[in-house]
Amino acid sequence: MLILYTKDNCVYCDKVKKVFSERSIKYEERNIKNPDYLKEVQAYNARTMPFMVDTSSNTTIGESDDIIDYASEYAF
Repeated sequence: MLILYTKDNCVYCDKVKKVFSERSIKYEERNIKNPDYLKEVQAYNARTMPFMVDTSSNTTIGESDDIIDYASEYAF
């Protein structure tokens, strides 16, 4: 399962969400304005948004272009 941590007013978050939508990539969005989600992403030592976690392979990625490349390659 792909979990995409995002924040409001983030052009890079919007970019990833747009590509995921266009390619019908399924994911769960977790906006860090929710304190529980913020704590979760902080546990990964994430410093920027978006931040993606692939729970099936225990992979974490913190750059929007890398997230898009990863998701596109594995065609979720």
